[in-house]
Amino acid sequence: MFSREFSFAEGGEGIRLSAGDYYDESKGYGFLGLAAQERAADRFTGTGGWNPRETYCTGEGEEAGLWQDGADGVEVKAGFPLRFRAAVPGNGSYAVTVTIRGGREGAQGLMLYTGRRNLIKRDIVIRPGEVFSCRFYVRVCEYIPVVGEGAKEDNSVYVTVLGAGKSSARISGLKIEDAQAPTVFIAGDSLVADYDGLYPYNPIINGGSWGQNLPQYFDGVAFSNQAHGGLTTNCFRDDGHWDIVCKNIRPGDIFLMEFGHNDQKRRYLKAFDQYAANLRRYVRQIREKGAYPMIVTSLSRIPGKNEDGYFDLLEDYALSCLRVGRELHVPVIDLHAGSFRTLCDMGPEITPDYFMDTTHTNDYGALLTAGFIAEEIVRLQAEPLCGMRNDFAGKPWKPDVSLRPADTVSSAQKEERPILPTDLPKLPYADCKGIPQEGILKKAMVKGLLDPCILFFHPFDEIPRGQFLYLFFKAVPMPAKRGYQGRFCDIYRYEFDAQNVQTALDAGLVDETTTPEDRFRPDDGLTCGELAEFMVRSLQPEGKRGLDMQTCEQEAKRLGLLWDGYERNAAVNRADCTAALVRMMEIREKES
Repeated sequence: MFSREFSFAEGGEGIRLSAGDYYDESKGYGFLGLAAQERAADRFTGTGGWNPRETYCTGEGEEAGLWQDGADGVEVKAGFPLRFRAAVPGNGSYAVTVTIRGGREGAQGLMLYTGRRNLIKRDIVIRPGEVFSCRFYVRVCEYIPVVGEGAKEDNSVYVTVLGAGKSSARISGLKIEDAQAPTVFIAGDSLVADYDGLYPYNPIINGGSWGQNLPQYFDGVAFSNQAHGGLTTNCFRDDGHWDIVCKNIRPGDIFLMEFGHNDQKRRYLKAFDQYAANLRRYVRQIREKGAYPMIVTSLSRIPGKNEDGYFDLLEDYALSCLRVGRELHVPVIDLHAGSFRTLCDMGPEITPDYFMDTTHTNDYGALLTAGFIAEEIVRLQAEPLCGMRNDFAGKPWKPDVSLRPADTVSSAQKEERPILPTDLPKLPYADCKGIPQEGILKKAMVKGLLDPCILFFHPFDEIPRGQFLYLFFKAVPMPAKRGYQGRFCDIYRYEFDAQNVQTALDAGLVDETTTPEDRFRPDDGLTCGELAEFMVRSLQPEGKRGLDMQTCEQEAKRLGLLWDGYERNAAVNRADCTAALVRMMEIREKES
C-alpha cells in the first residue's frame, strides 16, 4: 500500500520540506523551481504543465525573491505556479489530499491543478485562521508527448497552486496514497488536449482546452486526457493514442470523445461516411470493455457571417454525432450547437476575448466550454458521470481585457494554426525518415505548411483537389476571401473546402478545362499538371493568369518546379506536392 505525506508548515505531519527542497530523482519528491529553462518539445514531463514565458528570465538569485517559507506553508508570488512533484510506483489511481492554511490574512482566488495543468478547484477562498482541504483522484498512465514518437511514462503526481491578484500561491500539506476510482479517458484533438500554462500567467493569451478544465466539476473520479493536437478519428487510432486507452481502461470507466475539426479537412473522413463509421467503432469497442462511451460534438469556431446570418462549417459533423448517438443509444453532448448559439449571442466584439485564433480557445474560452459540458452531462442524466457532479462554487470567469497586450492582433483575425512552433529540430513524422523529400519537407514545416503535432504524414498518398487548396493557400498570399457563390454542383456551400474553392476562382487560379460539367472534382486526386497550373498561375500578375496547362508546364520547367517522375495526368503524391510548393515559395521570396 503506497502512501506518502508531506508537510510544508509548522506542526504538520509527514516529511517536512521547505521552499528550497527542489525535486531530486534520488528522493523522488520536491518543488519545481521557477528559473527559466528551454521550453522542450514535451511540454509536460517534469513541469506539471507549466513553463516560463520567453519574456521571463530570472537572473542568479532572483528566483529566491519569488519564494517564501512561512509558518503556514511555502508561498510563491501571485502569477507564478507553486509546483510540487512526487514519484509514485507506477500506473494507477491515487488519492491526493491538499491542505492550505489561511493564516493571519487568509487567501482568495487560488487555483489548484494536478497532472498536466488539469484544473481541480478554482477561486478558492480561505478566511484567516481557517484551513482549506481538498481530496481528489489522479490517474497516472502513459501519454504521447506534444512532439515525439510513442507513448511516454511519467510516474509522478503533480500538484500546482496558483495565486491570482495579490494572493500568493500557498501549500501547507500534501498526502498521496493508493486508491480506487473510475477514470474518464478523454479523446480528441487540439480543442480538447492539454496545454501548458506559461508564467507569469496571463489567461487571455494562454491557450487552454475544455479537456483540462473539466475535472473541477466532478468528484470521486480521475481524468486521463489522451487528446492530442492535429488528430482525426483515424489518427487517434493510428498514432497510438487508442492503444493507451485500451491498455488502461477498465469496466466502469468513461470514454469521452470530441473529433471533427481535423476530420473535416480530410476528404475521406466525410461526416456521414468514414467519420461516422469511426465513431461507431469506438463506441462498440469501449462497450466491449465494460466502459461507458460518450460523444461530444465539435466546438464551434468563431462564427462567420453572410447575407443569411451567422454560420459555422462543422454542422454536418455535429449532426453525424447526434445520429450515431440515437442509433447506438449513446449520450451526446451537443457542444457545437451550444457554443454556436453562445458565440452568436456574444457578437463579434466579445467573442475574440475567448479565443487564441479563429478556432482554439484561450483559458477563458476553455473554462466556458467545460462548464457547458458539465451542465449538459447533468441535464441529459448521462450515466455514470452525472452522479459525480459536485456543487461547483467558482464564479463566472469573464475575460479581463486589460490583460491583453496592446499590440496583440484580435483572435478573430488570426487564421487557425498549429498549436506548436513549426521550427522543430527534426521532422516528427515516423513515415518520412530516409525518404528523398525529407529535407525539403523539413523546410515545409518551418514555413508553416505542415502540422507538427501528428505522427504520420502519409507522404506517398494522393492529395484530393479540395484538400490541396487548404495546403496551397498556406503557401501563397491569401487573396480576399468571400463566401462560396455556388459555381460548382459538387461543392456544398457550408463545407470546409468551399471558401477555398471560391478564393481560387476569384484569383483566376482554376483552369475551367479541369472542371467539366460544372464539377470542381474535390475528391479526385490532384494531377501533376494541375499542380503545375496552380503554381504558375499564382506567380503571374492578376489578369494574366489564364494560361493553359502546356504553357504552365513549360514555365514550371523553366523555374525548376517540376520533379523527377512528373507526368501530366498522373496523380501527385503529398510529398512531391509539398516539396514543389516549397520551391514555389522560395521563388516568391527571391522576387520580393
